[in-house]
Amino acid sequence: MLKAIPIAALCLCTYSVWAQEIHEVTMVDLAIPGEDYAPIWLDSGFVMVSVRESSSAIDFRDAESGKPLSDLYWVPFAKERAGQPVLFSSMLTTPVNEGPASFDRSGSTICYTRNLVLPKKLSNLKGAAAQLGLFMSSLNDGQWSEPIPFPFNSAKYGVMHPALSADGRTLIFASNMTGGAGGMDLFRSLLKDGSWSVPEPLANTLNSTANEVYPQFQPDGSLIFASDREGGKGKLDLYRTELHEGKWTRPEALPEPINGPANDHGYSSSADGRRALFASDRTGTDRIHHSVRTIPKFRECTPQQPNNYCYHFTSKPLAVTAALPLDHVWDLGDGTRINSLTVDHCYTEPGNYHVRSLLVDRRTGQTFHTLVSHELELRDHFQAFVAAPDTVRTGRSVEFHSDLSNLPGWVSSEYHWDLGDGTLTKGPSTVHQFKTAGTYEVRLDALAVVDASGTIQNKCNTKPIVVIDRFKEHEDMAVAAVYQDALGRSHEFNYQELPFDASEIRMDQLDDATFAVQLFATRERMSLDDPRFAEIKRFYPVIERFDPVTSTYIYLVGEAKSMEEMYVVYKKVKDLQFMDAEVFALEEEKLIDLSQLDLASLEELNNKKLRTNAIHFAYKSAALDSTSSPVLEQIDHLLKQHKELMLVIEAHTDAIGGTAYNVDLSQARAQTVVEQLASRGVDSERLIAVGHGKNQPIATNKTEQGRAQNRRVEFRMIVKGEEQAFQQKAR
Repeated sequence: MLKAIPIAALCLCTYSVWAQEIHEVTMVDLAIPGEDYAPIWLDSGFVMVSVRESSSAIDFRDAESGKPLSDLYWVPFAKERAGQPVLFSSMLTTPVNEGPASFDRSGSTICYTRNLVLPKKLSNLKGAAAQLGLFMSSLNDGQWSEPIPFPFNSAKYGVMHPALSADGRTLIFASNMTGGAGGMDLFRSLLKDGSWSVPEPLANTLNSTANEVYPQFQPDGSLIFASDREGGKGKLDLYRTELHEGKWTRPEALPEPINGPANDHGYSSSADGRRALFASDRTGTDRIHHSVRTIPKFRECTPQQPNNYCYHFTSKPLAVTAALPLDHVWDLGDGTRINSLTVDHCYTEPGNYHVRSLLVDRRTGQTFHTLVSHELELRDHFQAFVAAPDTVRTGRSVEFHSDLSNLPGWVSSEYHWDLGDGTLTKGPSTVHQFKTAGTYEVRLDALAVVDASGTIQNKCNTKPIVVIDRFKEHEDMAVAAVYQDALGRSHEFNYQELPFDASEIRMDQLDDATFAVQLFATRERMSLDDPRFAEIKRFYPVIERFDPVTSTYIYLVGEAKSMEEMYVVYKKVKDLQFMDAEVFALEEEKLIDLSQLDLASLEELNNKKLRTNAIHFAYKSAALDSTSSPVLEQIDHLLKQHKELMLVIEAHTDAIGGTAYNVDLSQARAQTVVEQLASRGVDSERLIAVGHGKNQPIATNKTEQGRAQNRRVEFRMIVKGEEQAFQQKAR
């Protein structure tokens, strides 16, 4: 089979704007790639030709090379990520080669390349028997019909690489039949009264003495094909032409980096013209590539302006207010009325406000006279707005979002973030942790969708973020802000900016939250019998927690629901000289059952705890009992299914024996579980062993039933870099 040469085509637009725009090309990650080429958009993914190993019962191989033959595959594609390729249709799959393919606008008619002959033995697939032709099929009730051969297929020459027009009535294909300019050429056939016309070669402005292959109609009606003619960037290059007044325009090569020194072919543009798929062997073998027409990121960025709604209003004193029972009142248009000549007022949001300077009857409260009436229009600055705290702490997650951006008339299709520490990401919002203290300039670049002229607009603004060390005390910093009043005069005021804490919650959530005082956090584990805890344990039990994200041990006291109660604990802790103590909101402990593991998504597993008494050890020993194998097998399967998941393995004992003895025993037991999972192929870097001994009972230790519940192993599940991990899982 003449291999469908990989063609990369980018959605072509008005050529005059290309000088301002760029094309970002990335290889599509198909996880287990084959020799993949000739992609074409279809529904929520794309159809491609692939030479790859298949798990299907249909498994045919070339008798000489031993390689699989080419087949048509469908690949789901969303948010620039590809899913698992699957055979496009068992009805169209045969023992010989299939592909490339083309579809009409509805996707209900397919024209595709296939070997003409279906030999009894694949070893007979050579010579005239191996010739390629085109076949047609229609989709009816979810099933593709029996393929019908194109009437001009021939054993004397090849007919391949179809391009079917949107209405399904024009077919352009590649062939070495007579009448061309030399090599493989492009021919056209029209569907008239149910029959295809005799193919005619396209104009010599398109065909050349070299090879023209892989044509494909684009959503805008243009035709893109590949050719290895002279004057190109390398081997096969992509060219674009369009039909104008019945004639094809002179082909123009697509720009770099779509075309390059390698073979680039099989270009298919998205409906909006901004994205395209094509094939290229620039990495050594044919792979699918994704092209995005865009503009350089973060160009002409300017500092973000504060959307200040604060104004200074003043009026001259009037003698009449001394003579009569009248007061001067400012009605500020938002329900605020202030009895004063001079007012500083901040509105809560932009809008139109009817501001009036009034004389009000002191006895009745009614307006006596309107001195001044003014329509005050408050509008946010035209900008991409970085919504985030001014000050954050290292190691704490902070959310950045673009919801407050003011871009009237725009339909923003993309948001790109530069977080100032080398991290680049995109999306309407993002979550990030800064590792090092300092000041970082965060940049937000908003890109608008293609407008009627085919151009792309952007707006980039910046915001400085101060990052302070979470383990050091910092005084709150006074920050000066400048604003303009309604008359355009500049004013300055000061306000206090407090460090943002990722554990803080909104006031309307206080009734539902549970709090505790964190004594301190340390990378070195401490015994709960340490003298530092001796005094505090007289008043409150000390709870130890391990934070796998920061790899620190956290020691807490005084769990309570009420902030009033919390303050009493906090004051006592400070009196006992725990100077680093802070009040934190505790995350609710969410348990998951063994039966739910296999069906749970990565997001559903994150921050969940599996509690089990089904892992057994020998008496006073860390040796595992064989009855523990089923649970460990299930945990092993879970970890291999979700590579992003890490486990904190926490072992607990009952209260029989001393504190230190039980901590050591539980630590050894947790480590045994780690070693067992590591022996099954799990990376030990994903496993953390923590033994709590008898310090965290969940039942009474006065009964055997209670002690049995306390002898347990818990698996706390965490996804490190959860935002990125969840995106990868969505591919």
